[in-house]
Amino acid sequence: MKILYVTDLHGDKNKYEKSLKLAKENNIKVIINGGDMLPKECNRHQEQPLFITKYLREYFKELKKHGITYLAMLGNDDLLSLDKLFNDVCNEFDNVYNLAGNKVEIDGYEFIGMNYILDHPFGCKDRVVMEESYVFQGQLMPYALLSNDIGYDEIYNWFEYAAELPNMKDILKELPKPNDYDKTIYVTHIAPSYLRLGQLLYQDLDIGSGDIYNFFKEKQPLLTLHGHIHESPDTEKGKWINSLNNTTCINPGQTELNGDLVYADIDLDNKVYKRGKNSFR
Repeated sequence: MKILYVTDLHGDKNKYEKSLKLAKENNIKVIINGGDMLPKECNRHQEQPLFITKYLREYFKELKKHGITYLAMLGNDDLLSLDKLFNDVCNEFDNVYNLAGNKVEIDGYEFIGMNYILDHPFGCKDRVVMEESYVFQGQLMPYALLSNDIGYDEIYNWFEYAAELPNMKDILKELPKPNDYDKTIYVTHIAPSYLRLGQLLYQDLDIGSGDIYNFFKEKQPLLTLHGHIHESPDTEKGKWINSLNNTTCINPGQTELNGDLVYADIDLDNKVYKRGKNSFR
């Protein structure tokens, strides 16, 4: 079974079209999108809903024409307040699945998604959860933002507020249980710690979750797929692929808007994993 894995497309239509073209050219029938699907540098409350209802709905129709199954989930830059809209549009299609908190079975393989992350310096804190002994990064704004239907709630006591957020390990415990970990693929937007899959460019820091690391170390799934930190594979210390005992973990990374499409070409049956870049020129 072959899969095309992409992540952090941030509403770049060229990258969406290129991923579809790659799947068609290589007879790949499953595409997985690991989160941060919608436009980011915009008025998110105006443009993100339109991207779902206009562009993604038409994109899903095109995927169906070519017999391609699409597994996807929103990420931390995609407004939490749009979860129902995204889920409703996905449910219009029998070839499209919202993977967040869900399990999808295809050809004997089980795919399970989770799109919560740990705190970051940026203002919008949608999908942020905590874990024990987490050390906060420096914040770029004097208050935090949580999306609602028309704007944002401003949280001025963020550190105090965050202390009451759910814990990552509890989120992981609530995920659907697979029947066979040897044929299970987890998609989590944030990578596990300690594997250099979330290596920052501007400082020597590996952004990842210790709880996710411990979860995968215990469960030992076949494969895990990640994103969130775009530049990690192209930094001096960062990696795009690493292993955790018998589990293979991948973050292909992504270029910024209008850059090359970065993706992972995955052959599950033969356990062959390749990272690719495809130019639009």
